[in-house]
Amino acid sequence: MGMLSISSAGPAHAGTVAALHTASWRTAYRDILSEAYLANAHVERAQYWQARMAAWNPARSFLALAEQDGDALGFACVMADAEPEHGALLDNLHVRPDVKRGGIGRQLLVRAGAWVAATLPGTAMHLTVYCANENAVGFYRRMGGVASAPHAYRAIDGTEHQVLRFVWKAPGAIGA
Repeated sequence: MGMLSISSAGPAHAGTVAALHTASWRTAYRDILSEAYLANAHVERAQYWQARMAAWNPARSFLALAEQDGDALGFACVMADAEPEHGALLDNLHVRPDVKRGGIGRQLLVRAGAWVAATLPGTAMHLTVYCANENAVGFYRRMGGVASAPHAYRAIDGTEHQVLRFVWKAPGAIGA
């Protein structure tokens, strides 16, 4: 088995990222999002990533892809301008379900935080996570994220959920 590599990704990787995103959601969100939505998530996520990559600005956005032996294992995406009142948005951090708990998510989070620190000095990084996604909540707490109080959120399938906003005030120090 080869070494894990994490490299910058872009528009050419939209399909790969969409497939990883869908696989992650179908596992992590199976008790959160509706079965009907998840059954067709691959179509919606493919369209979403094609549109996002068509407007991609690498100066204000970060996309890293983790691969091993040519297999895509996970990705992280940060948007500098999506929710600037909270800092840079870690909009996505997904690891293929069959390789979770192997340190890939940690490496991607560290890399995302380093990008924010280098590109947007003094800027916090944040993300929103479903309270019901207990594995993710635990991971972000272990990685030093500070959680807000839970608040209501309407999911992509129209269902209502409680979410937390995790913030890292010094994203360059994640994992240090």
